[in-house]
Amino acid sequence: MQVNVPLINREFKRPEGFAIDRGTESGLGDISLLLKTVAFRYSSAARKEFDVSGKNPVAIEHEPDFTLSAVLLTGLKFPTGDNSRIKEEFNEIEVEVAPESGIHGHDLTLGTGSYDGIFGALTSLRYKSFFAEANVQFTLRGDGLHQYHFANDLAWDGGPGYYLVRNAQTIVGLQFVVSGEHKDVDRFRGKPADDTGITSVFVGPRFVASRGRWSAEAELDLQY
Repeated sequence: MQVNVPLINREFKRPEGFAIDRGTESGLGDISLLLKTVAFRYSSAARKEFDVSGKNPVAIEHEPDFTLSAVLLTGLKFPTGDNSRIKEEFNEIEVEVAPESGIHGHDLTLGTGSYDGIFGALTSLRYKSFFAEANVQFTLRGDGLHQYHFANDLAWDGGPGYYLVRNAQTIVGLQFVVSGEHKDVDRFRGKPADDTGITSVFVGPRFVASRGRWSAEAELDLQY
């Protein structure tokens, strides 16, 4: 079971007619509750070696050379974030010859105002120090507030990697990752919000490390 509690802080600067509007929007976002269920797990037999350096041989058991697993992801996102910024969509008026703002209420809102379903899968494969992972997550949006409905969202990432260090206490690995996202256009008052929607692909390296109970990741993405 996993609970995500996002705390958001957004600073913005945008034209409002011939004036400049500056501000900050911060607070609690939409909380999500996720359940991860192991659907499949396989590992080859563990290897055993005998340490004969001492007087009495000692059996040392090493982890399996090959592992494969698949985890299903299901969850629910709750409309806990403040969505009052969406009301700005009702009052947007374009002034002729004035610069048009690229930041709207749906960009600044802390929450979608909807209950959303989350579905996905996480798969991993390892052979000795080589590994590969693939993750996919689909967010099914419910009906939003203020006649604004956010579109469904599909996100994915994965790629091969190699563990430079792997033992009982320390793991250090480098992975080549391809990730992407596709989101259709939102709808406001039943009509498409043309400035929304996204299809993006990123490539880059990911560095993973863990020591005991501590773990960290660092990633560099280049958009394609």
